Amino acid sequence: MQHEHVSTANDGKVPIRARYDDSPTTAEPALKAWSDSRIATPGPFRPRFMVYSGLGSPTMTAERLAVLQEVGAESFLLAADLPSQLGFDPDHELAHAQVGRAGVSCATLADFATICARLDLAAADSVGMLQNSLGHVALGMVHSVLSDRDARHVKLVMQNDPLKEFTARGTEIHTPAQALRIAADCVAFAIDEDMPGAALTVCSNHYDVAGAGPLLAVAFAFGNAIAYMDELVGRGYEPAAIAGKLMFFLNERSDLFVEASVFRTARILWSEILRDRYGIPVAEQPVARLMGYAHGLESAEEPLVNIPRVTLSVLGSMLGGVDYLCATGYDEALRIPSADAAALAVRTMQVVAYEHGTLTTIDPLAGSAKLRAVDEHVMSKVRAELDRLAEAGGPLEAIENGYIAGRIDDNRGARQEQLRTGERLMVGHGVFDAKARAGWFAGKSSGEIDFAEVERDAVARVTEHRRRRDAGLVDRALEAVEAAAAGTENLVRPSIEALRAGATSAEIVAATREGFEG
Repeated sequence: MQHEHVSTANDGKVPIRARYDDSPTTAEPALKAWSDSRIATPGPFRPRFMVYSGLGSPTMTAERLAVLQEVGAESFLLAADLPSQLGFDPDHELAHAQVGRAGVSCATLADFATICARLDLAAADSVGMLQNSLGHVALGMVHSVLSDRDARHVKLVMQNDPLKEFTARGTEIHTPAQALRIAADCVAFAIDEDMPGAALTVCSNHYDVAGAGPLLAVAFAFGNAIAYMDELVGRGYEPAAIAGKLMFFLNERSDLFVEASVFRTARILWSEILRDRYGIPVAEQPVARLMGYAHGLESAEEPLVNIPRVTLSVLGSMLGGVDYLCATGYDEALRIPSADAAALAVRTMQVVAYEHGTLTTIDPLAGSAKLRAVDEHVMSKVRAELDRLAEAGGPLEAIENGYIAGRIDDNRGARQEQLRTGERLMVGHGVFDAKARAGWFAGKSSGEIDFAEVERDAVARVTEHRRRRDAGLVDRALEAVEAAAAGTENLVRPSIEALRAGATSAEIVAATREGFEG
Protein backbone atom coordinates (compact mmCIF):
# COMPACT_ATOMS: atom_id res chain seq x y z
CA MET A 1 0.00 0.00 0.00
CA GLN A 2 1.03 3.63 -0.44
CA HIS A 3 3.28 4.95 2.34
CA GLU A 4 3.23 8.58 3.45
CA HIS A 5 6.59 10.29 4.04
CA VAL A 6 7.23 10.99 7.71
CA SER A 7 8.69 14.45 7.26
CA THR A 8 7.47 17.99 6.85
CA ALA A 9 7.41 20.18 3.78
CA ASN A 10 9.94 22.96 3.39
CA ASP A 11 8.90 25.59 0.84
CA GLY A 12 7.08 22.87 -1.04
CA LYS A 13 10.04 20.44 -0.95
CA VAL A 14 10.49 17.40 1.26
CA PRO A 15 13.84 17.74 3.02
CA ILE A 16 16.46 15.10 2.40
CA ARG A 17 16.49 14.22 6.09
CA ALA A 18 14.20 15.21 8.93
CA ARG A 19 15.58 17.00 11.98
CA TYR A 20 16.39 14.76 14.89
CA ASP A 21 17.97 14.73 18.32
CA ASP A 22 21.75 14.95 17.99
CA SER A 23 22.40 13.41 21.42
CA PRO A 24 24.91 10.53 21.61
CA THR A 25 22.13 8.05 22.45
CA THR A 26 20.71 8.55 18.93
CA ALA A 27 23.37 6.23 17.55
CA GLU A 28 22.86 3.34 19.93
CA PRO A 29 19.81 1.57 18.41
CA ALA A 30 21.32 1.40 14.91
CA LEU A 31 24.63 0.02 16.17
CA LYS A 32 22.84 -2.44 18.45
CA ALA A 33 20.73 -3.73 15.55
CA TRP A 34 23.90 -4.20 13.55
CA SER A 35 25.71 -5.89 16.44
CA ASP A 36 22.81 -8.22 17.18
CA SER A 37 22.68 -9.33 13.57
CA ARG A 38 26.42 -9.98 13.47
CA ILE A 39 26.68 -11.95 16.73
CA ALA A 40 23.81 -14.27 15.80
CA THR A 41 26.51 -16.65 14.52
CA PRO A 42 29.96 -17.28 15.99
CA GLY A 43 32.89 -15.11 14.94
CA PRO A 44 35.14 -14.17 13.37
CA PHE A 45 32.91 -11.25 12.48
CA ARG A 46 34.16 -10.78 8.97
CA PRO A 47 32.73 -9.83 5.59
CA ARG A 48 32.09 -12.03 2.61
CA PHE A 49 35.23 -12.11 0.47
CA MET A 50 34.22 -10.46 -2.80
CA VAL A 51 36.08 -10.16 -6.07
CA TYR A 52 35.38 -7.48 -8.66
CA SER A 53 36.70 -9.06 -11.80
CA GLY A 54 36.23 -9.10 -15.54
CA LEU A 55 38.81 -9.22 -18.28
CA GLY A 56 38.93 -9.80 -21.99
CA SER A 57 36.51 -12.46 -23.18
CA PRO A 58 33.82 -14.37 -21.27
CA THR A 59 36.03 -17.48 -21.35
CA MET A 60 39.00 -15.60 -19.84
CA THR A 61 36.80 -14.23 -17.08
CA ALA A 62 35.30 -17.65 -16.36
CA GLU A 63 38.80 -19.03 -15.87
CA ARG A 64 39.76 -16.16 -13.56
CA LEU A 65 36.61 -16.51 -11.43
CA ALA A 66 37.19 -20.25 -11.06
CA VAL A 67 40.73 -19.63 -9.78
CA LEU A 68 39.56 -16.99 -7.32
CA GLN A 69 36.75 -19.18 -6.03
CA GLU A 70 39.29 -21.95 -5.50
CA VAL A 71 41.37 -19.70 -3.21
CA GLY A 72 38.33 -18.61 -1.21
CA ALA A 73 36.33 -15.89 -2.98
CA GLU A 74 32.64 -16.07 -2.08
CA SER A 75 31.01 -13.13 -3.84
CA PHE A 76 31.49 -12.29 -7.51
CA LEU A 77 30.86 -8.80 -8.89
CA LEU A 78 31.53 -8.79 -12.62
CA ALA A 79 33.19 -5.82 -14.28
CA ALA A 80 31.79 -5.22 -17.77
CA ASP A 81 33.99 -3.43 -20.28
CA LEU A 82 33.28 0.16 -21.28
CA PRO A 83 31.32 -0.64 -24.47
CA SER A 84 29.08 -3.00 -22.51
CA GLN A 85 28.50 -0.35 -19.82
CA LEU A 86 27.57 2.20 -22.50
CA GLY A 87 25.19 -0.15 -24.31
CA PHE A 88 27.39 -0.83 -27.38
CA ASP A 89 27.91 -4.26 -28.90
CA PRO A 90 31.58 -5.09 -29.57
CA ASP A 91 31.21 -4.52 -33.33
CA HIS A 92 30.00 -0.93 -32.90
CA GLU A 93 32.44 1.64 -34.27
CA LEU A 94 32.68 3.37 -30.89
CA ALA A 95 33.65 0.09 -29.23
CA HIS A 96 36.85 -0.22 -31.25
CA ALA A 97 40.00 -0.55 -29.10
CA GLN A 98 37.93 -0.71 -25.91
CA VAL A 99 36.57 -4.26 -26.10
CA GLY A 100 37.57 -6.32 -23.05
CA ARG A 101 40.00 -3.70 -21.74
CA ALA A 102 38.38 -2.35 -18.57
CA GLY A 103 36.30 -5.44 -17.95
CA VAL A 104 34.73 -8.36 -19.76
CA SER A 105 32.94 -8.00 -23.09
CA CYS A 106 29.36 -9.09 -22.42
CA ALA A 107 26.80 -8.44 -25.16
CA THR A 108 24.44 -11.41 -24.92
CA LEU A 109 22.87 -13.79 -22.43
CA ALA A 110 25.16 -16.49 -23.84
CA ASP A 111 28.19 -14.34 -22.93
CA PHE A 112 27.02 -14.03 -19.34
CA ALA A 113 26.27 -17.75 -19.12
CA THR A 114 29.83 -18.45 -20.26
CA ILE A 115 31.23 -16.06 -17.64
CA CYS A 116 29.43 -17.98 -14.88
CA ALA A 117 29.93 -21.45 -16.37
CA ARG A 118 32.79 -22.53 -14.09
CA LEU A 119 31.45 -20.99 -10.89
CA ASP A 120 30.22 -23.42 -8.27
CA LEU A 121 26.99 -21.57 -7.55
CA ALA A 122 26.12 -23.98 -4.73
CA ALA A 123 29.14 -22.60 -2.86
CA ALA A 124 28.77 -18.96 -3.95
CA ASP A 125 27.26 -16.38 -1.63
CA SER A 126 26.39 -13.85 -4.31
CA VAL A 127 26.75 -12.81 -7.94
CA GLY A 128 26.21 -9.47 -9.63
CA MET A 129 27.28 -7.20 -12.42
CA LEU A 130 28.34 -3.58 -12.83
CA GLN A 131 26.10 -2.14 -15.56
CA ASN A 132 24.91 1.06 -13.90
CA SER A 133 22.96 2.62 -16.77
CA LEU A 134 21.39 -0.57 -18.11
CA GLY A 135 20.48 -2.35 -14.92
CA HIS A 136 17.40 -3.96 -16.47
CA VAL A 137 19.65 -5.79 -18.95
CA ALA A 138 22.25 -6.81 -16.36
CA LEU A 139 19.66 -7.98 -13.84
CA GLY A 140 17.92 -9.84 -16.66
CA MET A 141 21.15 -11.71 -17.41
CA VAL A 142 21.79 -12.56 -13.75
CA HIS A 143 18.20 -13.64 -13.11
CA SER A 144 18.16 -15.84 -16.21
CA VAL A 145 21.41 -17.65 -15.42
CA LEU A 146 20.53 -18.19 -11.75
CA SER A 147 17.12 -19.51 -12.76
CA ASP A 148 18.51 -21.78 -15.47
CA ARG A 149 21.02 -23.27 -13.02
CA ASP A 150 18.48 -23.64 -10.20
CA ALA A 151 20.51 -21.22 -8.06
CA ARG A 152 17.84 -18.78 -6.93
CA HIS A 153 19.34 -18.97 -3.41
CA VAL A 154 22.42 -17.02 -4.61
CA LYS A 155 22.20 -13.39 -3.50
CA LEU A 156 22.35 -10.38 -5.79
CA VAL A 157 25.18 -7.86 -5.58
CA MET A 158 24.16 -5.61 -8.46
CA GLN A 159 25.98 -2.31 -8.87
CA ASN A 160 23.03 -0.64 -10.52
CA ASP A 161 23.32 3.02 -9.44
CA PRO A 162 22.88 5.25 -12.51
CA LEU A 163 22.42 8.67 -10.86
CA LYS A 164 26.06 8.98 -9.81
CA GLU A 165 27.14 8.31 -13.40
CA PHE A 166 26.08 11.81 -14.46
CA THR A 167 28.67 13.53 -12.26
CA ALA A 168 31.16 10.86 -11.15
CA ARG A 169 31.84 8.44 -14.02
CA GLY A 170 30.18 9.48 -17.28
CA THR A 171 28.54 6.27 -18.53
CA GLU A 172 25.03 7.72 -18.46
CA ILE A 173 22.79 6.71 -21.37
CA HIS A 174 19.34 8.12 -20.61
CA THR A 175 18.10 11.21 -18.75
CA PRO A 176 18.34 11.28 -14.93
CA ALA A 177 14.58 10.66 -14.58
CA GLN A 178 14.73 7.73 -17.01
CA ALA A 179 17.79 6.32 -15.25
CA LEU A 180 15.94 6.57 -11.95
CA ARG A 181 13.05 4.59 -13.41
CA ILE A 182 15.32 1.79 -14.65
CA ALA A 183 17.04 1.45 -11.26
CA ALA A 184 13.70 1.43 -9.47
CA ASP A 185 12.36 -1.19 -11.90
CA CYS A 186 15.26 -3.44 -10.92
CA VAL A 187 14.53 -3.11 -7.21
CA ALA A 188 10.80 -3.60 -7.81
CA PHE A 189 11.47 -6.74 -9.84
CA ALA A 190 13.71 -8.16 -7.09
CA ILE A 191 11.01 -7.48 -4.49
CA ASP A 192 8.27 -8.99 -6.64
CA GLU A 193 10.37 -12.07 -7.43
CA ASP A 194 11.64 -12.35 -3.84
CA MET A 195 15.25 -12.37 -5.03
CA PRO A 196 17.71 -12.29 -2.10
CA GLY A 197 20.48 -9.72 -1.83
CA ALA A 198 21.00 -6.24 -3.24
CA ALA A 199 19.35 -5.32 -6.54
CA LEU A 200 20.96 -1.88 -6.27
CA THR A 201 24.30 -0.96 -4.70
CA VAL A 202 24.35 2.77 -3.99
CA CYS A 203 27.89 3.98 -4.48
CA SER A 204 29.91 6.74 -2.85
CA ASN A 205 33.24 5.33 -4.06
CA HIS A 206 33.08 6.87 -7.52
CA TYR A 207 32.18 10.30 -6.15
CA ASP A 208 35.24 10.06 -3.93
CA VAL A 209 37.50 9.02 -6.82
CA ALA A 210 36.05 11.85 -8.96
CA GLY A 211 37.33 14.33 -6.39
CA ALA A 212 34.50 14.80 -3.89
CA GLY A 213 36.35 13.19 -1.00
CA PRO A 214 34.82 10.47 1.19
CA LEU A 215 32.43 12.56 3.29
CA LEU A 216 30.84 14.58 0.50
CA ALA A 217 30.62 11.30 -1.41
CA VAL A 218 28.64 9.60 1.37
CA ALA A 219 26.15 12.47 1.42
CA PHE A 220 25.62 12.28 -2.35
CA ALA A 221 25.20 8.50 -2.14
CA PHE A 222 22.58 8.85 0.59
CA GLY A 223 20.83 11.51 -1.48
CA ASN A 224 20.65 9.10 -4.42
CA ALA A 225 19.41 6.31 -2.16
CA ILE A 226 16.61 8.59 -0.99
CA ALA A 227 15.67 9.33 -4.60
CA TYR A 228 15.43 5.60 -5.34
CA MET A 229 13.47 5.00 -2.13
CA ASP A 230 11.06 7.86 -2.87
CA GLU A 231 10.39 6.60 -6.40
CA LEU A 232 9.53 3.13 -5.14
CA VAL A 233 7.49 4.36 -2.19
CA GLY A 234 5.54 6.41 -4.71
CA ARG A 235 4.77 3.18 -6.56
CA GLY A 236 3.33 1.67 -3.39
CA TYR A 237 6.21 -0.47 -2.17
CA GLU A 238 6.84 -0.69 1.55
CA PRO A 239 9.94 1.28 2.64
CA ALA A 240 11.36 -1.62 4.65
CA ALA A 241 11.10 -3.93 1.64
CA ILE A 242 12.88 -1.37 -0.55
CA ALA A 243 15.66 -0.78 1.96
CA GLY A 244 16.14 -4.53 2.21
CA LYS A 245 17.17 -4.65 -1.47
CA LEU A 246 19.83 -1.91 -1.18
CA MET A 247 23.52 -2.07 -0.34
CA PHE A 248 25.98 0.82 0.07
CA PHE A 249 29.44 0.86 -1.51
CA LEU A 250 31.41 3.35 0.60
CA ASN A 251 35.06 4.27 0.55
CA GLU A 252 38.06 6.00 2.11
CA ARG A 253 41.44 5.44 0.51
CA SER A 254 44.21 6.32 2.92
CA ASP A 255 43.19 6.81 6.55
CA LEU A 256 42.41 3.69 8.56
CA PHE A 257 40.41 5.51 11.24
CA VAL A 258 38.36 7.57 8.80
CA GLU A 259 37.70 4.41 6.81
CA ALA A 260 36.37 2.55 9.85
CA SER A 261 34.35 5.61 10.88
CA VAL A 262 32.72 6.04 7.47
CA PHE A 263 31.24 2.55 7.68
CA ARG A 264 30.24 2.78 11.36
CA THR A 265 28.61 6.19 11.03
CA ALA A 266 26.90 5.27 7.76
CA ARG A 267 24.85 2.71 9.67
CA ILE A 268 23.76 5.37 12.13
CA LEU A 269 22.92 7.99 9.49
CA TRP A 270 21.01 5.57 7.25
CA SER A 271 19.09 4.24 10.24
CA GLU A 272 18.09 7.80 11.12
CA ILE A 273 16.91 8.42 7.55
CA LEU A 274 14.80 5.25 7.56
CA ARG A 275 13.32 6.24 10.92
CA ASP A 276 12.76 9.95 10.37
CA ARG A 277 11.87 10.08 6.68
CA TYR A 278 10.15 6.73 6.14
CA GLY A 279 8.77 6.02 9.59
CA ILE A 280 10.47 2.64 10.07
CA PRO A 281 11.27 2.01 13.76
CA VAL A 282 14.88 0.97 14.28
CA ALA A 283 13.84 -2.45 15.56
CA GLU A 284 11.94 -3.10 12.31
CA GLN A 285 14.60 -1.83 9.91
CA PRO A 286 16.53 -4.20 7.67
CA VAL A 287 20.15 -4.01 8.79
CA ALA A 288 22.14 -1.87 6.36
CA ARG A 289 24.48 -3.88 4.15
CA LEU A 290 27.81 -2.22 3.42
CA MET A 291 30.42 -3.01 0.81
CA GLY A 292 34.00 -1.81 0.81
CA TYR A 293 36.78 -1.86 -1.75
CA ALA A 294 40.14 -1.99 0.01
CA HIS A 295 42.61 0.14 -1.86
CA GLY A 296 44.78 3.12 -1.15
CA LEU A 297 47.03 5.54 -2.99
CA GLU A 298 48.29 2.82 -5.32
CA SER A 299 51.62 3.46 -6.97
CA ALA A 300 52.59 2.32 -10.45
CA GLU A 301 56.27 2.96 -9.65
CA GLU A 302 56.55 0.64 -6.64
CA PRO A 303 53.65 -1.78 -7.02
CA LEU A 304 54.80 -4.19 -4.29
CA VAL A 305 54.42 -1.37 -1.75
CA ASN A 306 50.73 -1.42 -2.60
CA ILE A 307 50.47 -4.70 -0.67
CA PRO A 308 50.78 -3.11 2.81
CA ARG A 309 48.55 -0.24 1.64
CA VAL A 310 45.82 -2.68 0.63
CA THR A 311 46.31 -4.72 3.81
CA LEU A 312 45.69 -1.70 6.03
CA SER A 313 42.69 -0.73 3.95
CA VAL A 314 41.30 -4.24 4.42
CA LEU A 315 41.81 -3.83 8.16
CA GLY A 316 40.06 -0.44 8.22
CA SER A 317 37.08 -1.81 6.33
CA MET A 318 36.78 -4.82 8.60
CA LEU A 319 37.05 -2.68 11.72
CA GLY A 320 34.17 -0.65 10.31
CA GLY A 321 32.06 -3.78 10.00
CA VAL A 322 31.56 -4.16 6.25
CA ASP A 323 29.41 -7.02 5.00
CA TYR A 324 31.14 -7.43 1.62
CA LEU A 325 34.75 -6.58 0.86
CA CYS A 326 36.91 -6.46 -2.27
CA ALA A 327 40.65 -5.89 -2.19
CA THR A 328 42.54 -4.46 -5.13
CA GLY A 329 45.43 -6.25 -6.78
CA TYR A 330 48.85 -4.78 -6.08
CA ASP A 331 49.45 -4.34 -9.82
CA GLU A 332 46.10 -2.72 -10.61
CA ALA A 333 47.77 0.64 -11.17
CA LEU A 334 49.63 -0.97 -14.08
CA ARG A 335 47.05 -3.20 -15.79
CA ILE A 336 44.11 -5.51 -15.29
CA PRO A 337 45.35 -7.42 -12.23
CA SER A 338 47.25 -10.60 -12.94
CA ALA A 339 45.89 -13.88 -11.60
CA ASP A 340 48.50 -14.08 -8.84
CA ALA A 341 47.83 -10.51 -7.72
CA ALA A 342 44.06 -11.09 -7.70
CA ALA A 343 44.52 -14.28 -5.69
CA LEU A 344 46.86 -12.49 -3.27
CA ALA A 345 44.12 -9.89 -2.70
CA VAL A 346 41.78 -12.67 -1.56
CA ARG A 347 44.51 -14.10 0.67
CA THR A 348 45.08 -10.63 2.18
CA MET A 349 41.45 -10.46 3.29
CA GLN A 350 41.69 -13.97 4.73
CA VAL A 351 44.85 -13.19 6.70
CA VAL A 352 43.38 -10.05 8.24
CA ALA A 353 40.12 -11.84 9.05
CA TYR A 354 41.56 -14.99 10.59
CA GLU A 355 45.16 -14.69 11.75
CA HIS A 356 45.46 -11.73 14.12
CA GLY A 357 42.33 -11.74 16.28
CA THR A 358 41.12 -8.47 14.83
CA LEU A 359 37.58 -9.66 14.39
CA THR A 360 37.10 -11.95 17.35
CA THR A 361 34.93 -9.29 18.97
CA ILE A 362 32.16 -7.17 17.55
CA ASP A 363 33.04 -3.54 16.79
CA PRO A 364 36.59 -3.67 18.24
CA LEU A 365 37.15 0.11 17.94
CA ALA A 366 34.11 0.96 20.08
CA GLY A 367 35.10 3.21 22.97
CA SER A 368 38.12 4.69 21.22
CA ALA A 369 38.43 8.39 22.04
CA LYS A 370 40.11 9.02 18.69
CA LEU A 371 37.40 7.19 16.77
CA ARG A 372 34.65 9.03 18.62
CA ALA A 373 36.14 12.34 17.53
CA VAL A 374 36.40 11.11 13.95
CA ASP A 375 32.82 9.80 14.08
CA GLU A 376 31.50 13.17 15.22
CA HIS A 377 33.39 14.96 12.43
CA VAL A 378 32.19 12.51 9.77
CA MET A 379 28.55 12.65 10.85
CA SER A 380 28.44 16.43 11.13
CA LYS A 381 29.93 16.87 7.64
CA VAL A 382 27.57 14.33 6.02
CA ARG A 383 24.51 15.78 7.76
CA ALA A 384 25.41 19.30 6.71
CA GLU A 385 25.89 18.24 3.08
CA LEU A 386 22.56 16.38 3.08
CA ASP A 387 20.90 19.61 4.14
CA ARG A 388 22.67 21.56 1.38
CA LEU A 389 21.62 18.91 -1.14
CA ALA A 390 18.00 19.36 -0.07
CA GLU A 391 18.31 23.13 -0.50
CA ALA A 392 19.68 22.52 -4.01
CA GLY A 393 16.45 20.72 -4.89
CA GLY A 394 17.32 17.11 -4.15
CA PRO A 395 19.43 14.64 -6.15
CA LEU A 396 17.71 14.87 -9.55
CA GLU A 397 17.54 18.65 -9.62
CA ALA A 398 21.09 18.87 -8.25
CA ILE A 399 22.30 16.85 -11.25
CA GLU A 400 20.45 19.10 -13.67
CA ASN A 401 21.42 22.43 -12.09
CA GLY A 402 25.10 21.50 -11.68
CA TYR A 403 25.18 21.60 -7.89
CA ILE A 404 26.74 18.14 -7.45
CA ALA A 405 29.31 18.68 -10.21
CA GLY A 406 30.19 22.03 -8.67
CA ARG A 407 30.71 20.57 -5.21
CA ILE A 408 32.97 17.87 -6.67
CA ASP A 409 34.95 20.56 -8.51
CA ASP A 410 35.33 22.49 -5.25
CA ASN A 411 37.01 19.48 -3.63
CA ARG A 412 38.88 18.06 -6.62
CA GLY A 413 42.63 18.05 -6.12
CA ALA A 414 42.47 18.40 -2.33
CA ARG A 415 44.24 15.10 -1.72
CA GLN A 416 46.90 15.89 -4.31
CA GLU A 417 47.47 19.28 -2.69
CA GLN A 418 47.86 17.62 0.70
CA LEU A 419 50.51 15.35 -0.79
CA ARG A 420 52.26 18.31 -2.41
CA THR A 421 52.43 20.31 0.82
CA GLY A 422 53.35 17.36 3.02
CA GLU A 423 50.14 17.45 5.05
CA ARG A 424 49.57 13.90 3.81
CA LEU A 425 52.48 11.55 3.11
CA MET A 426 52.93 8.81 0.53
CA VAL A 427 55.90 6.50 0.94
CA GLY A 428 58.14 6.47 -2.11
CA HIS A 429 56.69 9.75 -3.35
CA GLY A 430 58.28 12.64 -1.52
CA VAL A 431 59.34 10.62 1.52
CA PHE A 432 61.66 7.61 1.53
CA ASP A 433 62.27 7.86 -2.20
CA ALA A 434 64.34 4.97 -3.52
CA LYS A 435 65.18 6.16 -7.02
CA ALA A 436 68.71 4.85 -6.63
CA ARG A 437 67.21 1.38 -6.27
CA ALA A 438 65.52 1.19 -9.65
CA GLY A 439 63.51 -1.98 -10.00
CA TRP A 440 63.00 -2.50 -6.28
CA PHE A 441 59.40 -3.15 -5.17
CA ALA A 442 58.39 -3.72 -8.79
CA GLY A 443 57.19 -7.31 -8.45
CA LYS A 444 57.08 -9.81 -11.25
CA SER A 445 53.38 -9.96 -12.05
CA SER A 446 52.34 -10.25 -15.66
CA GLY A 447 48.84 -9.66 -16.89
CA GLU A 448 49.15 -8.59 -20.50
CA ILE A 449 46.29 -9.61 -22.79
CA ASP A 450 46.13 -9.56 -26.57
CA PHE A 451 43.22 -7.10 -26.66
CA ALA A 452 43.16 -6.99 -30.46
CA GLU A 453 42.46 -10.73 -30.47
CA VAL A 454 39.83 -10.29 -27.74
CA GLU A 455 38.08 -7.71 -29.93
CA ARG A 456 38.25 -9.88 -33.06
CA ASP A 457 36.81 -12.80 -31.12
CA ALA A 458 34.01 -10.67 -29.62
CA VAL A 459 33.02 -9.24 -33.00
CA ALA A 460 32.99 -12.70 -34.58
CA ARG A 461 30.98 -14.09 -31.69
CA VAL A 462 28.26 -11.44 -31.80
CA THR A 463 28.10 -11.62 -35.61
CA GLU A 464 27.58 -15.38 -35.50
CA HIS A 465 25.07 -14.95 -32.69
CA ARG A 466 22.95 -12.62 -34.84
CA ARG A 467 23.18 -14.97 -37.82
CA ARG A 468 21.89 -17.99 -35.90
CA ARG A 469 18.99 -16.42 -33.99
CA ASP A 470 15.35 -16.09 -35.03
CA ALA A 471 15.17 -12.49 -36.26
CA GLY A 472 11.38 -12.35 -36.09
CA LEU A 473 11.37 -13.56 -32.49
CA VAL A 474 13.98 -10.94 -31.60
CA ASP A 475 12.02 -8.14 -33.28
CA ARG A 476 8.84 -9.01 -31.39
CA ALA A 477 10.71 -9.16 -28.10
CA LEU A 478 12.34 -5.77 -28.72
CA GLU A 479 8.96 -4.28 -29.60
CA ALA A 480 7.77 -5.42 -26.16
CA VAL A 481 10.74 -3.67 -24.52
CA GLU A 482 9.97 -0.49 -26.43
CA ALA A 483 6.28 -0.66 -25.45
CA ALA A 484 7.21 -1.17 -21.79
CA ALA A 485 9.55 1.83 -21.85
CA ALA A 486 6.84 3.96 -23.47
CA GLY A 487 4.41 3.01 -20.72
CA THR A 488 4.78 2.09 -17.06
CA GLU A 489 5.48 -1.66 -17.24
CA ASN A 490 8.54 -2.91 -15.37
CA LEU A 491 11.41 -3.08 -17.87
CA VAL A 492 13.15 -6.11 -16.42
CA ARG A 493 10.60 -8.72 -17.52
CA PRO A 494 10.52 -7.82 -21.24
CA SER A 495 14.31 -7.41 -21.12
CA ILE A 496 14.63 -11.00 -19.90
CA GLU A 497 12.39 -12.20 -22.73
CA ALA A 498 14.45 -10.23 -25.24
CA LEU A 499 17.69 -11.70 -23.92
CA ARG A 500 16.24 -15.20 -24.14
CA ALA A 501 15.07 -14.50 -27.69
CA GLY A 502 18.65 -13.60 -28.62
CA ALA A 503 18.65 -9.80 -28.48
CA THR A 504 21.96 -8.15 -27.69
CA SER A 505 22.50 -5.70 -24.89
CA ALA A 506 22.81 -2.81 -27.36
CA GLU A 507 19.53 -3.72 -29.05
CA ILE A 508 17.69 -3.72 -25.74
CA VAL A 509 19.21 -0.35 -24.83
CA ALA A 510 18.15 1.04 -28.23
CA ALA A 511 14.61 -0.27 -27.80
CA THR A 512 14.47 1.23 -24.32
CA ARG A 513 15.60 4.59 -25.69
CA GLU A 514 13.01 4.45 -28.50
CA GLY A 515 10.29 3.81 -25.96
CA PHE A 516 11.43 6.64 -23.72
CA GLU A 517 11.62 9.08 -26.60
CA GLY A 518 8.47 7.90 -28.40
